[in-house]
Amino acid sequence: MESTDLKSFLLIPENFSETQEVLAAQLKKLQIDSKDILRTQLLVEEIFWRMVNLGKVKQIRITIKKSFFGKVQLQITAQSASYNPLLEVFDLDEENEEYYRTLILKANRQKMSWVYQNNQNVITINVQGESNQQLKLTLASMVCGLIFGFFMKEIFSPETISVVNESFITPINTMFLNALGLVIAPVIFFSVLGGIIGMGAGAGVGRVGAKLIGLYASTSVIAALIGLINSEIFFGGDVPQVGTVSAVQNSDAYEFSMTKFIVDIIPSNMVSPIADGNLLQVIFIAVFFGLAMNALGDKVRLIQELVTNGNDLFMKLVGMIVFFVPLIAFFAMMELASGTNFDTFLMMGKLVVGLLICCCVMMVVYAIMIRLIGKISPMPFLKKIPSLWPIAFATSSSAVTMPFTMNFCTQKMGIAEKISSFSIPIGTTINMNGGCFYMPIAVIMFLKMYGVEVDLNAIVIILTMTLSLSVAGPAVPNASVIGILTVTSTFGVPNNIAGLLFCIAAICDRIVTCFNVTGDVASAVMLSRLENLTDEKVYFKD
Repeated sequence: MESTDLKSFLLIPENFSETQEVLAAQLKKLQIDSKDILRTQLLVEEIFWRMVNLGKVKQIRITIKKSFFGKVQLQITAQSASYNPLLEVFDLDEENEEYYRTLILKANRQKMSWVYQNNQNVITINVQGESNQQLKLTLASMVCGLIFGFFMKEIFSPETISVVNESFITPINTMFLNALGLVIAPVIFFSVLGGIIGMGAGAGVGRVGAKLIGLYASTSVIAALIGLINSEIFFGGDVPQVGTVSAVQNSDAYEFSMTKFIVDIIPSNMVSPIADGNLLQVIFIAVFFGLAMNALGDKVRLIQELVTNGNDLFMKLVGMIVFFVPLIAFFAMMELASGTNFDTFLMMGKLVVGLLICCCVMMVVYAIMIRLIGKISPMPFLKKIPSLWPIAFATSSSAVTMPFTMNFCTQKMGIAEKISSFSIPIGTTINMNGGCFYMPIAVIMFLKMYGVEVDLNAIVIILTMTLSLSVAGPAVPNASVIGILTVTSTFGVPNNIAGLLFCIAAICDRIVTCFNVTGDVASAVMLSRLENLTDEKVYFKD
């Protein structure tokens, strides 16, 4: 992406100090960190000294450039014979003052480049990397995908579009999800284990864990109740009938065994949880090992280092996979635009409106909870959290979004890494606020469409199933479809609603993912504040 020149000025020996001050002021306006500004000034000083004394130039021109994605660079140009000031000097010893000056260049060599062109020496210094590059690429890909999908729908026949989807788009999405499934269980294992090790003693882990579960449970119950209230508002009256349910079908009861649920959390071996993708069991193993390692202390120091390295390794693997998120976003939006007709959009409109109202109400709830529990202004959270939504919307998976969520918590919310690495993986698995208010609305809509009476008993069943399925549901695309079908089948609604449900989920599931992620971040903000582990300078920074 082409850069924009923000400021250009000449640097000569006579105005060196003044120009350095101007440079610092300009970089500060671009919200560059003070340490990056200082490093840049030192590099400019060393390069300028070399160009003047060794390159025999009288002046250099400094230009500040900023790319579309937020990358800030300094471009230094000097009209002279070819001379590379970045070359290291090897014949200096520690008694020579120039020895220490060369260390500055050596330490930052990867941030600089040199080229000789048009009779000019051009040195580029990377001041700041591209901010939100992935986010902007994802947004652009989504827009392009929608446009391309609408063009496909106008130009090609439905049969041709179906062949393209089945032969090209679906295999790519499947490969992406398979690659993610390959690493997501180890990522959660090492992240949770590393977070527990960082907390130290087992009592501290138990205290933090209890607070975290309490926050997740509270937000989930509130979200489910909001969904039930909105379902009554939107579908409490007459609903068009599309079928009926027999008395035999409707007599089935939902049986939920809390004992079985708890027992199943503990695996019989260490391999099957990762092989089967049972993330609750993976989290249990991580907590179990973390407590034991904290108890052993320095005796397992090497294993603790292995955990840290393992976490870095698998996060790097996830970073390599999510590099393709913009491509997946493009295909997802193209498939949505080319495969969903206008009538279906109208039909799902009422449900989407109800869902969006739930989202707005839930944002108010998060703000109140952050104010009361976290004892901090919720405004930075409300302003910053929308920047995380496009990736969650495009991927429709809180698991795929997890690395971005963890980075968002530390870089934007000022949450300590040991809190985010502990809370976000667990939240990705068990905290589904978006699903908690989406499932009741969708379930009651389908029950009314099939003539099922929604009385108090039905509401209790829906609420219980929603909360239990939100804990056990996988953090993958269309997981809400499986949950909704599970609840509606309890009341005898036929599973042939799946086709319509998948069409609705094309939009709703993406909105749900955004608020699953939002709930995780909100809880992490509150937990970090309760533990006094929030960097308020970062939290309040625009």
